[in-house]
Amino acid sequence: MKKELKKQIVEELSNEFTKDVSIFYADFKGQSVKDLEALRKAVREADGKVRIVKNTLARLALANNGIEASFEENNIFIWGEDQITLAKLVVKHAKDYKDTFKIKGAVVEGEVKDVAYVEEVSKLPTKDELLGMVAFMMKAPIAKFAWGLNKLIEKKSEEN
Repeated sequence: MKKELKKQIVEELSNEFTKDVSIFYADFKGQSVKDLEALRKAVREADGKVRIVKNTLARLALANNGIEASFEENNIFIWGEDQITLAKLVVKHAKDYKDTFKIKGAVVEGEVKDVAYVEEVSKLPTKDELLGMVAFMMKAPIAKFAWGLNKLIEKKSEEN
């Protein structure tokens, strides 16, 4: 790879790997192109990005943003703003392809995290799931009130 291309890649990744995004990295040795494309498609649908990058270039891009990290062997990088959704996708892919896709860690808010962190985050509800829970909790008292009001109306109509 030519030096100019490497500089361009580091510059692009430096712009992408800010502290506002969550970056997950995993070993993908043995993954078929079809399997990787399925992961890419799922990540794109979650407004994330996927790229296989040389470890040195990824390390330099993170260092440009004040983040110290080191990587070994082959790595695929998955990043985006929705930490929970991406963690769920990465963990699901790792479970589906246990032999060929192994999560190594993440960089979240400028800090390097381990695999256990990624797995714990994947268990949290997403923003949409939380909104659904809140809507359900708000609906329950209103539904009970409406039910009670309906019973009161029925009782009044029976008396008349």
